[in-house]
Amino acid sequence: MLTEQEVRRKVKGLRRFYMDLISYALVNVLLIVIWLAFDRSGTFWPKYVIVVWGFVLMAKAYWLGLLPLFFYHISFLTPEWEDKKVDEMMGKRSLQRKVPLRRDMKK
Repeated sequence: MLTEQEVRRKVKGLRRFYMDLISYALVNVLLIVIWLAFDRSGTFWPKYVIVVWGFVLMAKAYWLGLLPLFFYHISFLTPEWEDKKVDEMMGKRSLQRKVPLRRDMKK
């Protein structure tokens, strides 16, 4: 069990991460608007900032232990989804086996 001080430290790190996400979104939108306004015919240069800063944010999320939380919300990455899919596929197989083929009915 975590102490209150450890939990507070984690919450502060989470808050900093959320602020970084907001900054990431705002700055990249601003860079895209600048590119659209002044240099539309050239190379899409904001992509470099988006990619590098995005990797940094992903690393930060990993260090904070947020990636498992993120992946848990993607339904097909959870163990429950796998169990549900197995049950669903096993149910379909059992239904397929129960339905007899009646080829002799056409004769």
